[in-house]
Amino acid sequence: MLTIRKRGKRYHVRGTVRVGRETRVVKEHSSGTDRREDADAYRSKLEAGIRHEILHGRGGRTHSLTIADAGLRYIARPGGVRSYDLWRLDQINSAVGDRPIAQSADAWSEFKRLRCSGLSPATVQRFKATFSAALNYLAREEGFDAPKLPRGEKVSNKRTRYLTPGQADRLIAAYAPHARPIGVLLRWQGLRIGEALRGDWLHVNWQANSIFIPESKTGEPRTVTMHRLTRAELHRLWISRGSPSEGPIFLTNRGAPYRDPRGYKIPSGSPIKKTHATACRRAGIVDFHVHDWRHHWASHCVMAGIDLETIRQEGGWKSLRMVERYAAVSAAHRTRAMAKLK
Repeated sequence: MLTIRKRGKRYHVRGTVRVGRETRVVKEHSSGTDRREDADAYRSKLEAGIRHEILHGRGGRTHSLTIADAGLRYIARPGGVRSYDLWRLDQINSAVGDRPIAQSADAWSEFKRLRCSGLSPATVQRFKATFSAALNYLAREEGFDAPKLPRGEKVSNKRTRYLTPGQADRLIAAYAPHARPIGVLLRWQGLRIGEALRGDWLHVNWQANSIFIPESKTGEPRTVTMHRLTRAELHRLWISRGSPSEGPIFLTNRGAPYRDPRGYKIPSGSPIKKTHATACRRAGIVDFHVHDWRHHWASHCVMAGIDLETIRQEGGWKSLRMVERYAAVSAAHRTRAMAKLK
C-alpha cells in the first residue's frame, strides 16, 4: 500500500500497490501539498488509478488472462469440478477460449451464437453458470472484479407436474420388471434419480423403517422414512436377491449396477430415461419426466396435509423457499374439494 510522510514543508508519497500477482513500486515523490488531508486524498487517488491501470489497462490482468486461463484455474481448484462442468468448460474453451477476460461479455454472446442454437433456455443457463463460476474464481484468485455476463432469458424452475393416483398406478404397472421397484421408490419417497440409483442395501434399515441417503445434490446426507409400499417392494426385491447385507439395490436388465451419470464424459439425463419413456407410452401418459416423480411426491404430500418443513427435510431441499411452489397445489386441491359440497 502507499504511505505518506512529511519531508520539510510538504508531504511525500511512496510504497507499493499489489493486485493479484502483479506489484507496482511507487518511488517517493511530493504530493504537492502541506496539508495532510489533501495528501491523503492524493495518495488514495493515485493508488486507485494504479489499481485500475493494472486491472483494466492495456497490459492489465483482464487483458493478459484469457477465458481458457479461467477454465484451467477453475478445474485445478481444490476439490476439482464435476464431469459435466468439465465438459461444458471444454465446449466454452473450444469456441472462445482465446478471448481475453476483458471481452467476456462479447465472448459469451459469441458462444451462444456458435454453440447454443436450438438448446433449451435451461441448458443455456447451465453453460452460463459454469462460465461465470470460472470467471469468478479467477477474479478472486487474481484480485480483480469479475466481468458481468449479459442477462439472458429468465428460466422458470417451477414445474409441478404430477399424476392422479390412477395414472400413477398405471405408469408403475407399465414399467419393465427390473425398473418397477425404482418407479415405486421414486413415487413414494421423492428421491432424485441419482440418489435412488446409488442406493445400497447397507443403507436400508428395516428395524428403523428408513433409508439413509449418504450423498445428495445439496451435499448433505439425510435419512428418509420408508413408505409402506416402498418397504414392501424393496423387501420383495431383497428376498429375491438372497437378503444381501450390502451391494447396489437396483440393477439393469442385464444384472449390472447402474452407472453414475456424474461420471459420464458428456452430461446426460437419467439412466432410466428410455425405460421411463417406454412405460409412459404403454400407460398413455404424456409430458411426464423421470424427475417429475419428485414433483408428484411433493404435490401429493401437500395434498395429504403434510407440512412444508417435513417435506423439505424428507425431500432434501436446501431451503423452504424451494418447497413453497407446492403450496399452490394445496390451494387448488382445497378448491376442488370444497366444490364437492352440495
